[in-house]
Amino acid sequence: MQTITDFLSADHRSCDELLVAVEHALADGKWEFAQAAFARFHDGMLHHFSAEESLLFPLFEQSTGIHRGPTQVMRAEHAQMRQLLDAAAAALAARDADDYAGNAETLLIMMQQHNVKEENVLYPMCDQHLAAQTPTLLPELQQVLAAHGEVAP
Repeated sequence: MQTITDFLSADHRSCDELLVAVEHALADGKWEFAQAAFARFHDGMLHHFSAEESLLFPLFEQSTGIHRGPTQVMRAEHAQMRQLLDAAAAALAARDADDYAGNAETLLIMMQQHNVKEENVLYPMCDQHLAAQTPTLLPELQQVLAAHGEVAP
């Protein structure tokens, strides 16, 4: 059976691949393609956050009674990443390569640190505490992601 860690880590990789596509398009000077790829990346990230914040985190908090722990940190980081996503999108729209690069670099570093915490700490805790709910939770998470065009493999 697939775990929460496996499922959501795969979605992290999907988002990472979309960001790489943006970088490649910009390196080739293909602004329209970069903007389209970034829009897919942006949507994928927002819907990943939504799946965690609307389904996973509340179940984890209800199951463990921990409300001020890792989920609170992840929500705060999601808020910071949303701001960086918006700033990067604005820079792309303005075709400001330097501004985009600065925001994208900060976002990438934050994503890498965030993903390590989720994949090595929070998701394994979810696998442990939500094992009984996993058979129904994974399809629900997939549905939230699929509704927005981003489905983890």
